[in-house]
Amino acid sequence: MLAAWLASGAALVPVASELAVRGGTLRLWYPTDWRSLDPAIAFDTDSVVLTKLLFRGLLDYDSQARIVPDQARKWSVTSDGRTYSFELHPDARFSHGRVVEAEDYVFALERILDPKTGSPGQTYYLEIEGARDFAEGRATRVRGLEAADRFTLRITLEKPSYTFRYVMAMSFASALPRELVRKHGADFQYHMAGSGPYRVTAWKRGVGWRLERNAHYFGSDGYVDAFDLMIGGDQALAAMMVERGDRDWANGGAVCGVSFLRDPARRHLVERVRSVSIQYFFLNTELKPFQDPRVRRAMNYAIDRERLVKLAAGFGMVATGIVPSSMPWTNSTLPSYPLDRAAAKRLLEEAGYADGFETEIYYIQTRVPDVKAAQSIQGDLAQVGIKVALKPLSQPAFEVKARTRREVASGVWGWVQDYPDPSNFLDVLLSGKRITDRDCNNLSFYGNRQVDDLLLKAEATLEGGERQSLYQQAERLMMLDAPWVPLMEEQYAILKNPRVRGSPWHPVWLWRFEKVWLRN
Repeated sequence: MLAAWLASGAALVPVASELAVRGGTLRLWYPTDWRSLDPAIAFDTDSVVLTKLLFRGLLDYDSQARIVPDQARKWSVTSDGRTYSFELHPDARFSHGRVVEAEDYVFALERILDPKTGSPGQTYYLEIEGARDFAEGRATRVRGLEAADRFTLRITLEKPSYTFRYVMAMSFASALPRELVRKHGADFQYHMAGSGPYRVTAWKRGVGWRLERNAHYFGSDGYVDAFDLMIGGDQALAAMMVERGDRDWANGGAVCGVSFLRDPARRHLVERVRSVSIQYFFLNTELKPFQDPRVRRAMNYAIDRERLVKLAAGFGMVATGIVPSSMPWTNSTLPSYPLDRAAAKRLLEEAGYADGFETEIYYIQTRVPDVKAAQSIQGDLAQVGIKVALKPLSQPAFEVKARTRREVASGVWGWVQDYPDPSNFLDVLLSGKRITDRDCNNLSFYGNRQVDDLLLKAEATLEGGERQSLYQQAERLMMLDAPWVPLMEEQYAILKNPRVRGSPWHPVWLWRFEKVWLRN
């Protein structure tokens, strides 16, 4: 982190050619509320970003996506790659004033693993020794989690894992004040106290949030005094509010982005930001007719992805695989699925669906790219004889339903990287070994033993070239099995008031608003 100092009561930090000044309120806009900012629950792009304002963990990423210590003053891994040790910074405190202790991390990780919590992060931590026994009720503690002393945490894994350092940098693994979580239980989301730079001071569901500075935070970031989060309205309203100075930041969407870029008077208010993400059409491989890979491959041939990019006003590029090219990532072995409705019809006929079939597509009703994709897919599939009923839902309702086994036949969803490694797409989203009945990230509920074996070998491999080859083989088999139709790698049109200084963009977290300051 950059060094900070006090001058006339204000902390100043050198940033590029300007000085970052503390103070002011950053006013953000979001189209819809999120399921929760509890770090064990929060998992969509917006909520994870905001969770980072409230909570902190042991590890983090710098601006080059390199792992760096956060609340861990020091950390190390044993030579066999199984045991991670973290020495906590003694000055880290929760917003209610208590010092962060190693036992808080033990508690937080066991809470993620407890199925009663319903955490979508559970599968990330099952590689800890004894985690499965705990999660399945055969043990009351996770034997691989140990608070060796007040400020030392040790984590022992079942087997070596290169990516576990990334897993410990995820927002799931944030410190939690165990006494407050035990007191409030499932209502902790209404009484949150974290060790991040801010705390919640007001919240009205579907209307807005207010976050104010955590007086006990020991870090040097967190320049603005408060955040005013407005919820509701469409992107046109957000654009108008940024233009007239009522909001400081909003994801304006492709239409507004193009409109602003074409107008010399408003061009300075928009930034084009490429995300490490993918939008995809998932097909539930446990439900008919998508149990048949021929039907799934037919979907890939039937959908016009070039049109989706046009519908996004050029804010995106066609996706051709599971891992986005912005990782960076290349895989020349992938099968190609150009738009070919004749090929789609042949495959459907081979599978016994010469006359087509009926299905449903679920999507988030407030997410414009997904709405447009669902409507476009509906039209594409009609041309090969498939009748589609559109099923729009709120984001919380969609997440609960789509992550529940045998509930949703197909839907439009997206994924932004949690950590900069191909396993975060291939393993997290399509490993059969990660399938759970609820809160499952594998929305296709896809499993292939050969793929799973390749993923396990890659996970245990520390040599970069061999590891990449294993992941390339796994991705090729996935694309042949076609549990997804990869749609588009998205770009964002960010509308920003000129008073917002510094860049909030981050290669892993996407946005880091605690790095932003306001010009007077």
